[in-house]
Amino acid sequence: MFQNYKIAYVRKHVKIREERPLSFLRQSVAYVLSQSARTIPHAAMITHYDVTPLVEYTRETERRLQPRDGETPEQFRLRRAVRKNYSAFFVKALAHALEHTPDCNAFLDYRRWRDGGTLYIAEDINVSYTVNTKFGVIKPIVRNPHRKTIETVAAEMRDLTRKARRTDANELYKKAAFAYFKTMLRELNFKELSGIWMVLRMLLWNRVQPDPEFKNVPEDQKLQVNDILGATCTLANNGMMVSGHQTVTVITPPEIVMFGLSDFHLAPQVVDGKIVPRHMVTFFATMDHRAFDAGAGFGGFDYLRSYIEHPEKIYEWKPGDAI
Repeated sequence: MFQNYKIAYVRKHVKIREERPLSFLRQSVAYVLSQSARTIPHAAMITHYDVTPLVEYTRETERRLQPRDGETPEQFRLRRAVRKNYSAFFVKALAHALEHTPDCNAFLDYRRWRDGGTLYIAEDINVSYTVNTKFGVIKPIVRNPHRKTIETVAAEMRDLTRKARRTDANELYKKAAFAYFKTMLRELNFKELSGIWMVLRMLLWNRVQPDPEFKNVPEDQKLQVNDILGATCTLANNGMMVSGHQTVTVITPPEIVMFGLSDFHLAPQVVDGKIVPRHMVTFFATMDHRAFDAGAGFGGFDYLRSYIEHPEKIYEWKPGDAI
């Protein structure tokens, strides 16, 4: 009784293979993205980058790399491996681009009836990126990658990715929900009553038990709440998970931009009047049109293009250099 009539009809007339309760992770994603789709007017920008200069640069410099004074063999191997780690490159390059287009690195508190709302421009640039796990996608955060060397960014991403795959995402998201819940009580903000009910329902009638595979994993080898909360933007690295050139990303509030990256692929391009094969990648951004006109973010695409055409600006960057 009381089930959606369309679901009830289909259940009656279609043979069901399995009834699978939604995990708390899936409930959380469904709640946040439904809220995003209802309340945020999305504007999308999609561009194609010729990443041949990046590919050629990393191949050439990898061959020429030599150990530095005092560098351990492990540190040297990591520095060489970074030349093939395009995920770390784009996380850092995106942070550099956002430093030059700060309106895109912000939070929107939209209050139509109260004071019209406030856009909070963030000083920190905390880029979350997607990791595919057995539970689904988890988004750990690299904090201020524009102020770190690419080797440091790559090492942090490697550590966070390993932890993500050793973490019971349902248990992690429960802890994150409690962190939000405590803030909600402190702010006396009960507008999201459905979110409060979701947390209480999980406490009273938890239908998904902890995964025994992660029972004995030490806490310091798992992601913690501060590893997934506090992002100022997200980079969905779809190209690491599926072979595809394009998608449309859904913003995770209160962020106002979500970026996406396709796979690297060869495609014919016209160079100096000739059709030649080039390494290409599709980069896309979905923007909250309430926060700013999309044109305010276009400059970020130009900065990103300059880093692709001159990858040494990212790979050779060190503290004290211009961003």
